[in-house]
Amino acid sequence: MKYLQLFEKFEDWKTVSVEDLASAQELNQIGVVSDKEFREIKRLMRAEQAIIHYSGVGNLDLADSTLLKSLPAGLEVGGDLNLNWCYSLESLPADLEVLGELDLRGCTGLRSLPDGLKIGGGLDIKRCTGLTSLPAGLVVGGQLEMEGCTGIKSLPADLKVQSGVYLEGCTSLESVPADLAVGNLDLANCTGLRSLPAGLVVRGNLDLYGCTGLTSLPAGLVVKRDLTLIGCTSLESLPTDLKVGGQIYR
Repeated sequence: MKYLQLFEKFEDWKTVSVEDLASAQELNQIGVVSDKEFREIKRLMRAEQAIIHYSGVGNLDLADSTLLKSLPAGLEVGGDLNLNWCYSLESLPADLEVLGELDLRGCTGLRSLPDGLKIGGGLDIKRCTGLTSLPAGLVVGGQLEMEGCTGIKSLPADLKVQSGVYLEGCTSLESVPADLAVGNLDLANCTGLRSLPAGLVVRGNLDLYGCTGLTSLPAGLVVKRDLTLIGCTSLESLPTDLKVGGQIYR
């Protein structure tokens, strides 16, 4: 019973007290709580204390807090927020604001991102396999890195990204927005992609390596730098008005 009560505390935002830690240590000593579980409990306690004492200035590093399931409402981070490999994390607060970069790599328990999420820097959601969509109106002040997000089929029509978009291995992705203004656009191994929108302009490189389902390129496609088409086995021809500022690799 004591073991169950201890782990029930990790279901929501409830801090781990000194008494909880002492109980975990007692259970660890008799073999009920493993050494690995005890280390994760201590890591959770450190993460919660970091949040409680965070002033809102500078970076907040909560990486590898494997028991962390949520964050408190009203959290504002004046620098970077690092949550990579917090694979029990299920949600982010609706009013979360991060002025720097938001790192969610490997947060496989995350099912969605909240509406109104504010990110001043880049967003890293690589290998967030539980995500099925991104919120409408999302603005990313730096790069959007989402390699290996195998559950996402499309991106919001009004998505705004200041820098490059990296979607390698998003095997369920079927489309990208027509007005996605980016630097580099990496769609390598997006095997579910069937077409690109007409009038797409890519300010950097466009990588379509291994896009085996792509049967054509759109009219009016502009790529300011290099275009990679290696492994596009279903692509038979290129549009006559295609404009590429660098090299075409086939």
